Amino acid sequence: MTSLWEFLCRDASFFGGPQSPMLSWLGSFGIVLFFLWQVLRLHREVSGAQRPFDRVRPMLTTLANERGDVDRERFTSRALVGLTAPAGQPTSAPKRIDCDDLSTLETAMQQEPMFRQPWAQFRKTLILEHVPWFVEPRIFSTRRAEDIFTQDTLLSHRVNLAFYSQLPSLVTGIGLLLTFLALFIGLSKLHAEGQEIVGIQGLINGLAGKFLTSIVGLIAANLFTLIEKPMVFRLMNAHHSFLSLIDKLFPRKTMEQMLEQLTPTHQAQGKGLQTAGGEPRERIGGMATDSLTAPLAELTSAVRSFTKLKQEEQATGRRMTTELPRVIREEFTAPMSTLNDSIHELTTLLKTMHNQQAQATITLDDLMSRLTDQLAEQRTASGSGRSEGSRFWPKRTLVSTQGPAE
Repeated sequence: MTSLWEFLCRDASFFGGPQSPMLSWLGSFGIVLFFLWQVLRLHREVSGAQRPFDRVRPMLTTLANERGDVDRERFTSRALVGLTAPAGQPTSAPKRIDCDDLSTLETAMQQEPMFRQPWAQFRKTLILEHVPWFVEPRIFSTRRAEDIFTQDTLLSHRVNLAFYSQLPSLVTGIGLLLTFLALFIGLSKLHAEGQEIVGIQGLINGLAGKFLTSIVGLIAANLFTLIEKPMVFRLMNAHHSFLSLIDKLFPRKTMEQMLEQLTPTHQAQGKGLQTAGGEPRERIGGMATDSLTAPLAELTSAVRSFTKLKQEEQATGRRMTTELPRVIREEFTAPMSTLNDSIHELTTLLKTMHNQQAQATITLDDLMSRLTDQLAEQRTASGSGRSEGSRFWPKRTLVSTQGPAE
């Protein structure tokens, strides 16, 4: 470890340059190699990311050029949609079929892995125009291409633009760090021997070489910036061109365009109301108003009848709500009185039956007592069979179950 430190601290001169510690020379060579490696890496990544744009650009440009001004003619210049063209004037019809263009573009996008996933999402935003059967439908997009084919989606996992934008600062920082290490090595050789300071001559002689790494780092940082910015600009330009071509092939369907497309149809229907003899539009409008008078009157009468019927139903409901308690009270008063009388009579009858049952029980007890006494007297008189008489005719005491006196 000591020998390695002595090797790094030893001053050396290469190619007739100034004396500098070996650490500065090795750091300068490392900065140059790191610079070349990052330049080659940036060129490879940018070329790989730009290559899919270059492959699909000719096809997109061809489709866009062949389409020409179809969008402008369909949405702005055709103010007489649905009317017959004047004699001798050629009619221009779209020469392109959007479904064929979509199929061609689908094949090209599926062949490029970078566009495959974003294109699947962009397909979901496409809508087909509803037109008569004899008109070729157009395909529109409800979102812009830049909302789907974003820079992060296409380039973030292929080119680390954030790292390359900070690379010049990193190289400059490494150069400054190595410069301060070289100064530290030079100052570490200073020491005092008595009243003399040893090592100042070596520090002064090699002071210029200690800034070698800072100079190399600044040069590498500036060169990398000059190389990196044009490469990234070409990549961004290819991305923006791709987005503009996609938007041109599948224009966005906006509310203004839909209203503008519907306006010519209403104008044509208004002009068709004019008669061959050139009758004024006001007269035709009056005839249309007269023809609608009877249906409107019938509709008004029906609405009024319906309103009156609803009002009557509501009044009937309110009357029923008010009269229902009184009707219930009147209808159920007599039955309830009869029911109360019946319950009272039943209660009285049950009490009478209970008293009669209690009286019959007392009478039966007295009868049994007299019968038992007579039997006992007969057994005593005869003197025989007392035990049997006692066994077969025991004297029982019956408990009266009389209820409370009413």
